[in-house]
This record gives sequence, C-alpha cells and structure tokens, in this order.
Amino acid sequence: MPKYVEIKAPDGSVYKCCSNFGNNIEKVSPLLYIGAYKFYQLTQIAGYPEDVAKKMSFETLEKYTKIPCPEFLTKIINKKKKKEQEELLKGQSITSENLICWFLYAGRNKGLFSEYSYEETDKDLEGRMPLIIDARDSEHIVKVGKTVLSDAALKHLVVNQHKVIAQFVDFEDGRWFCFYRTFKGMSGRESGNQGQHMHFISNAYGIDRGELVDGFKKGECPKNGYHVKFSGYMNGAGLHL
Repeated sequence: MPKYVEIKAPDGSVYKCCSNFGNNIEKVSPLLYIGAYKFYQLTQIAGYPEDVAKKMSFETLEKYTKIPCPEFLTKIINKKKKKEQEELLKGQSITSENLICWFLYAGRNKGLFSEYSYEETDKDLEGRMPLIIDARDSEHIVKVGKTVLSDAALKHLVVNQHKVIAQFVDFEDGRWFCFYRTFKGMSGRESGNQGQHMHFISNAYGIDRGELVDGFKKGECPKNGYHVKFSGYMNGAGLHL
C-alpha cells in the first residue's frame, strides 16, 4: 500500500498526502484491492476510525456493484479482435466511476487487476523542491517545506510533471486489457487535439505484456494505444485506486 505523511504548513493548515511511487500491483482480486484501497484512504487520508472506515468501505463497494457498467465496456472483454474493441470505444467517454465498475465487473468474470506506475524525479532538483506544491491557483502557489525555487518554477514543475499509470485486467486464457494514462493526457495537454483522454491497449494489439509493463515502469507508453475520451478529471487527480 502507499505511504502517507501528514505535514503542517506555515499557515497552520494540515496536509495529508500519499504516494504510490514504486508500488506496483500484480494480478489481485479487483474487489479486494478496491476495498482495501478505500479503507486505506478513509483511515490514513481522511482520518476515520478503523471500524467506521470498514463500514464505509463495504458501503462503497456495494454502491459500485449496483451501478450498471457501460455496455461498451462489458462487451469489450468478449471481443478478441483489435478492430472490434476499438469500434466499441469509438466516440465513447469514460469516467472514474465507469472504470471502477468495469474492474469489479471483470472481477466477477474471473478477471484480475494489476497496476503499474512511473513518476519522473529530477535529480538536479533534489533538496531544492518543497515537500508539497499546490498550483491550483496560478496566482497563489502554495508550498510546504523549504525551497529556493520561484513560484513560476514550481508551477512549471507541476504542469510538466511526467507520470504514467497503467491499469490492467487479465483473464485465465491469456487475454488482457489495459487503460493507461499520463497526467498531461488527462488534463488535455498532450500534443494534438485529443482533449482530456486516456489510452487503451490489449493483447489483440500483438504486443508482449511483459515488455509493455517494463516500459510503463520506465515511463514509456506505446505509440499505438487507442485514444479514449475521459471526463471528470480534476487537478491531476483522475482515478487512482
């Protein structure tokens, strides 16, 4: 699970942050993982007592299992050809809620969940960056911790950060499906006119899963992934289970 730290800012505000850097999830039950992650968020980030967090986690899972998963996502796991999969995704828009429902749906069909991530760190900036940068208001950059960098430099770092998150669903017969995203793509700042989007790829694309995962862990994304619109993205959050 991610590590979390609580930091008090100069103005008295308390910041709680968690990082998944270096933590990869390999083929686990989507139900158990999503439940465990929700429990972690409620106890470590929101500060709820464990008994309350446990009850809320179960309620969250129950809620998502009752939400209908979009038909184009439920159908895609039974399509073996790349063209068929892309036809289902064409013109569609996915939300965080859609993805959670899809992972759970895949789990009910014996699918396993995996996640791999990469976050770029600038060695030249080590010791110069603050612990936290909040650049939601470009006129008022909030930083926690010491830094010699200007507000303009800190904003540049946030806007241009390179982070990759890839989430897989694997099945026993060797089929796998993956939605992956970069922070730039999720905020609509990648080249082209794609807007806010993520990417899709699967075993039907003829790429080796192991090689793909090794690339994701290095921050490298395949060039032939299919663009899928994403809605509901806010301030670099997106979906991160």
